[in-house]
Amino acid sequence: MRLNYDTFTGRRSAFVCTAFVLILLTWAAYAVLSPQIMKALSPHMGKNLLTAVMLLIQDGLVVASVLIAALCTEQKKHPLKEKLGLTMAPEYSLRFLFPVFVLAVAVTLGAQIGLSALLKVFGREPKEQALVEFFRTLKPLAFFGFALITVIAAPIAEELAFRHILYRFVRVFLYRKEASVVVSLIFALFHLQLTRLSEKPFPWEIFVVPVIPLFLLALFLQRQYEKSKSIIPSTLIHMGFNLISVFLLILEVYYHVGE
Repeated sequence: MRLNYDTFTGRRSAFVCTAFVLILLTWAAYAVLSPQIMKALSPHMGKNLLTAVMLLIQDGLVVASVLIAALCTEQKKHPLKEKLGLTMAPEYSLRFLFPVFVLAVAVTLGAQIGLSALLKVFGREPKEQALVEFFRTLKPLAFFGFALITVIAAPIAEELAFRHILYRFVRVFLYRKEASVVVSLIFALFHLQLTRLSEKPFPWEIFVVPVIPLFLLALFLQRQYEKSKSIIPSTLIHMGFNLISVFLLILEVYYHVGE
């Protein structure tokens, strides 16, 4: 382990530290207040609409935290677009993004299919993300609404939180490869349904699918962020991957493909 400086500014960034703290504080506040918010809103909206609102609030808190940090720190020295990860390194070109996207999707979905098959060989049923299971219960109109959140809102919030802020924060303390592994693992574990950890016997298969495939996907996203110094390429890949996942889910749920 070695103390490094911020990847893009050449020093420890007040913006990154402020955004990191704000994200932690807003997530903590969300965890504490969400039961009360749901209780207050539940008489006025159905379960599906309420879930959508809570997901949008969660994603919105991340975006708002980063925006507040960008507006409050280093305003003169670094343009707002740069601090929000909306400018790309001049040597990076989006024309190389498609083959990277195809490779990322192939590796991630291939790992998911292969690991699921391996679990079944050992008599264990692969576990899906809680959100995937939730999608199966939705009617078509609600499905479409949640698909929009999954394909658009979630990738933007997650790329800001994990790639743009957490990675740059961790890079102060770790080398590039170690930081990529740590942040990618946190990203994958973030998608676990924590309530499953209390099941008996311990459901170790949840660390196989989806954690390993999502970890591999995060490594691809991290690499594109590092090369481009922007969240634009990684966000586009993330959106594309979620879009394909939703499309495959539509085929399975409504057309029974793969069952």
